Amino acid sequence: MTTTPLPAHTAPPLLDPIFLTDLDRLDIRTNQRILEIGAGTGNITARLAQLVGRYGSVTAVDTDTSQLTPTSVIDPAARDLDREMLPGKLDSYDHIIARWPHPLRDPIDVVEQMIARLRPGGWLVLADFTPTPPRIHRAPDNEDATLIHAVMQQLHTTITNRDGGTWTADPETLLLNNGMVQYCVHTTTETWTGGGPGGRLVTGVVTHRRPHLTGITDADADRFAALMADPTVLLSSYERRFIHARKGN
Repeated sequence: MTTTPLPAHTAPPLLDPIFLTDLDRLDIRTNQRILEIGAGTGNITARLAQLVGRYGSVTAVDTDTSQLTPTSVIDPAARDLDREMLPGKLDSYDHIIARWPHPLRDPIDVVEQMIARLRPGGWLVLADFTPTPPRIHRAPDNEDATLIHAVMQQLHTTITNRDGGTWTADPETLLLNNGMVQYCVHTTTETWTGGGPGGRLVTGVVTHRRPHLTGITDADADRFAALMADPTVLLSSYERRFIHARKGN
């Protein structure tokens, strides 16, 4: 499999598949203005652009936006969220979509910036990972199961750079204290079979993150890729969390 490398610090697409289906909850309409945090390679950006139409706008934020193509609708905005403010004025976006982009020194400050830029009645969606480790349900032998577990654990740590990699451990307090009047939180996992979309996805992310994995040899990485293509392998995905919150009028 040929994998296109992602720029350094760009959010990997582990949250994309569920995020695409989750957009239906927002009732995004034509002509609306959307702010997207953690745009990555632009999979979600492209879908958002379709939803808002030719007279809407999507401001797509990531540390590296080199893989995003500017259009009359899509406006890539490179930002280091540890040092720079988010684009936009107060109450300027109809909805804000934010997947965990990369380790942040002060994620709560970034969330508060989002809420300030969200129009009354608009929805904020935060997506991240929980500390729950993936489970290996079936592997050819114990050695392969140990390797899969080691790579998946390292990958999680590398992506988040801290246990859990969450926007906030207490979403209820953060949201209510910042004027959000309606919210829900749900988590999801998938069962991934070797050779399926989940296996291909995680193999691509490992290829991207390979220089940052310690104690994983090239032979280990090759074996992991082979296992992720093996239909006898069965494992659970990372547990992903989605927080939906509406701003009060």
